Amino acid sequence: MYLYPERNDSVKHKIFFLLGSLLILLGGFGYGYTYMLDHRTADSLSAYCDIDFRADTDEHGKISTANLTLQDYRFAGNQLKPVILLICDNDMYDIKASVRQTPPSYSIAFYNDKTTFKNTNKLFAEFPTETFEAIRQAQVVRVRFTYDNEDAVELPLNEHDLEYWKDQLKDKN
Repeated sequence: MYLYPERNDSVKHKIFFLLGSLLILLGGFGYGYTYMLDHRTADSLSAYCDIDFRADTDEHGKISTANLTLQDYRFAGNQLKPVILLICDNDMYDIKASVRQTPPSYSIAFYNDKTTFKNTNKLFAEFPTETFEAIRQAQVVRVRFTYDNEDAVELPLNEHDLEYWKDQLKDKN
């Protein structure tokens, strides 16, 4: 049937080898990319993830509550632990939090660079009143949050965010 059957098999092996090598390279690149994104570095908390800090006043204009909402987007399925560590200069405060993870979207039609193929980890923490004055007086405020695989992220607020937090914690009377 074939004049040179050994040559035909050799071509099939070469094609199979090239396709296999290409898949290994693509897999290595994909793993490296997702690992680097999940273990990225940043200079400040807001450069690493989305943050929203809000404070509310009571009927007398005094600050009664302060809340931090943090959203981090990762390829890994690890979940946030329900606690953050607030570090104001040298004072540390463990703050309980609520956490939620939303699975990734795989829709290319509704592509979003934050949520497509990535888990959304959301953390909500209500700060105790004893932290208000510590934040107002602090020169540096750092926030640490940890994932269930013990990956920890500890970053300072940048100058703009620190001033915003201090402004939010001013009494309104």
